[in-house]
Amino acid sequence: MRRRTIKILCALLALLLLLTACTDTTEDGGTSGDAGEAGESAQTSFPLTLPYYPNDSLNPYFAASALNRALASLYCEPLYRVTSDYTARAVLAADAQNSGTTLTVTLAGASFSDGAALSAADVVYSFERAKESDWYASRLSSITAARAAGSQVVFTLTAPDVYAVNLLTFPIVRSGTADNAESVPTGTGVFTLSADGTLADNPASQKTCAAQSVSLYAVKDTAHLANALEIGNISYLFDDFDDGTYSRPSAQSTFVTMNNLVYLGVNGTGVLQSAAVRTAIYYAVDRVNLAASAYQGCAESSALPFHPAFCTAQGLAAGTTAADADTAADILSRLGYNRYTADGLLTNGTSTLQMTLLVNSENTFRVTAAYAIAEALNAAGFSVTVESLPSAEYLARIAAGQFTLYLGEVKLGENLSLSPFFSAGGAASVGIDQTLPVCSAYTAFCAGEIDAAAFCEAFLDDMPFIPLCYRAGLASYNAQIAPDFSTAAYDMYGDITLWQASR
Repeated sequence: MRRRTIKILCALLALLLLLTACTDTTEDGGTSGDAGEAGESAQTSFPLTLPYYPNDSLNPYFAASALNRALASLYCEPLYRVTSDYTARAVLAADAQNSGTTLTVTLAGASFSDGAALSAADVVYSFERAKESDWYASRLSSITAARAAGSQVVFTLTAPDVYAVNLLTFPIVRSGTADNAESVPTGTGVFTLSADGTLADNPASQKTCAAQSVSLYAVKDTAHLANALEIGNISYLFDDFDDGTYSRPSAQSTFVTMNNLVYLGVNGTGVLQSAAVRTAIYYAVDRVNLAASAYQGCAESSALPFHPAFCTAQGLAAGTTAADADTAADILSRLGYNRYTADGLLTNGTSTLQMTLLVNSENTFRVTAAYAIAEALNAAGFSVTVESLPSAEYLARIAAGQFTLYLGEVKLGENLSLSPFFSAGGAASVGIDQTLPVCSAYTAFCAGEIDAAAFCEAFLDDMPFIPLCYRAGLASYNAQIAPDFSTAAYDMYGDITLWQASR
């Protein structure tokens, strides 16, 4: 009996020692489990330092730099944010009714950082500041006016636009706080911004941000931005490669596809008056190779004129992104291009496929792409010569219609507008016959009378220009953070409330 009691006591003692080891205490009396929870909690927040130009305005409606304009998303909010698949997500709006040339937005309840309630008059004031701004005016060119009507704002459009709500991404500020370049607007964002460039939590905001602190780093030389990221002076940097030169800082990075459409402009006269010949060009070009090689991965191939993310979300047919030389050759053969001239040019007996391809010599990406396109077209039976010209001469030749093909790029709006191509006088409309059925199909699409799939079908039938790819920028950031990429790339920082600590 005594031996049995001793065995039981030994077992209990062993169990007690085991439990003590599992709950080892720390110096402050807490357990290791408590310390783990505290460590995990600490990892959910992070310091954030963002670049800005001290010699540029902090007022987004007067700022000349993308860096300073981007800061507005931290202390201001828009009526809507546009997600990466081009869906509008309400922020300060409750809903919107789109009817013909009228867009009526009902406001949600919100307060500015000084406690004042958001009103329709504030939205009208913000819209008017935006229309006076060089940057926002072009983005809002299809909205002519805004007026307050109780808790609603009524926007007037130049023409029906089923995606007009996607344009309402400009920062909303309190009336009277954004009149000049020296003023720092009052917004409804998660933070407030003072005139000296100090960011602080907005006490009136109902939203939170995981960043435990946000500070600004004064940039004196753009050439040193990448180095500032690498040595830890800033946390995040976005490069849109607008000069056609690729570089990559030593940091975490993510490609972000922008709304910059790269395309082949076509002068629809002579041999290119034939939609079939234009379609043969479409099939001869290898978009995948262009994006991966000529653009060094800084682009996403696109077989349709709309942004690839929108096409995927809408379930649109992918079309052809890789070259299909057999289809191109078959089209040309059926058109009678099955013999050669004495000079070795493919001909149908009356015409040849000899043409030039204009490109801006000042952009490395485009020059490389132009020669790759010419090589692919020549292999398919065309005879294409690249003309690489300085920007001014390149633009003058296009404006005068002195081209057969040109490699172009146009930045489209978040409303997916292809009006640069399908409106008289549009920036990319030279060479396009505006009486083609695809032009009326685009008008019907904007009015909501046909869907995107029907418009794309009409586009592929007429092929007024050749979509190639959408350019991408590079977001680089330190290892502590996981930025938000759910917002379309027009917003450099996306939704700051969705940023997280890296795990």
